[in-house]
Amino acid sequence: MSDNIPGPPVALMDRLSFLLKRTFALLEATIEPGLARLGINGREFGVLTLLEAEGPASQQRLADRIGVDRTTMVALIDGLEEKRLLKRHRDPSNRRAYVLEVTAAGHKRRRDALKAVERAEQGALAPLSAAESATLTRALQRLVQAGSVESSGGQTTAATS
Repeated sequence: MSDNIPGPPVALMDRLSFLLKRTFALLEATIEPGLARLGINGREFGVLTLLEAEGPASQQRLADRIGVDRTTMVALIDGLEEKRLLKRHRDPSNRRAYVLEVTAAGHKRRRDALKAVERAEQGALAPLSAAESATLTRALQRLVQAGSVESSGGQTTAATS
């Protein structure tokens, strides 16, 4: 038996879970260095993207939308606040809650990060034709949408890495 068998394990190439995990690992390895050069990571990019798309939100709502626990969300928010990419202030309608907003610097960083993410994704999808890339994206969107509705009791949720 050889220890240096090239390529992915053939015995697992029919397993969707293996393929998705391997694909995620490849994407993460491609995307994270570009984000790191900008001083953020994938989860921080997700937070900035969601806040920019949906507007100011409470920490709890944001945690629910991206699917992280409160402790993780607090750490993400603390890091983004230290980097001056978002600001946190008391919710005037609920003094116990905080509202999060992206700063001007955060908007610029997210735009730069989006370019890096798009370049990395295009590189990762390079072995596929444009039609195959579009089909893959649509199929994954349907799977995520179906899983989000099922796991939330009929409500749609958004998730990020």
